[in-house]
Amino acid sequence: MLDGDATEDATTIRQVLAGDREAFGRLVARYARRVHDLARRILRDPVEAEDAAQQAFLNAFRALDRFDPRRPFRHWLLRITTNLCRNRLVARAHRPTPLGVGAEDDDRPSLVPAARPAPDPDDRPDAGRVRAALDALPDTYRTAAVLRYVHGLDLAAIAEVTDTPLATVKTHLHRARAVLQRTLAPGDGTAVRLRRPPGPETPRRPAGITP
Repeated sequence: MLDGDATEDATTIRQVLAGDREAFGRLVARYARRVHDLARRILRDPVEAEDAAQQAFLNAFRALDRFDPRRPFRHWLLRITTNLCRNRLVARAHRPTPLGVGAEDDDRPSLVPAARPAPDPDDRPDAGRVRAALDALPDTYRTAAVLRYVHGLDLAAIAEVTDTPLATVKTHLHRARAVLQRTLAPGDGTAVRLRRPPGPETPRRPAGITP
């Protein structure tokens, strides 16, 4: 059974497929922050993440007639974003950036308005340490950890989004937690914990480490 958000998404998608292209803007507004946050954390480059987020929505729009309405749209969209960012990481590793060429040379119109994540109300000093530790994780583990601790996905959803066997997701999260716990080991006796946010909320700064 789909939850309230998924039911609303399904209604909006039917409107888009019926010819109301402006309805897709509601999906963009609903998920722009999540998509940009995931792209930024995978790519670790805010400028490239902006471009990747726009491309993810464009890809989703073009493939919308192939979306399975029995599945959550959010997971499908995050999967598109994840695959796109993975491809960019591979391309980045094989293509040095020419001198004098940057993202500012791209004058394409913006599809994603104000996509950057809003500041989290949890402004404790350790929040920055946890975010930096997540960003420093190896690529192999970082995506699963971000989907778990920042986007609040369960293990089955992470497996679906990343197209990875469930057992592999568990292994990646176990190793990510081990790295995070070593990185965040307190020197003053004050523990830093990373907790999975409850429910499919807006991406937030993680606050502690739990399975």
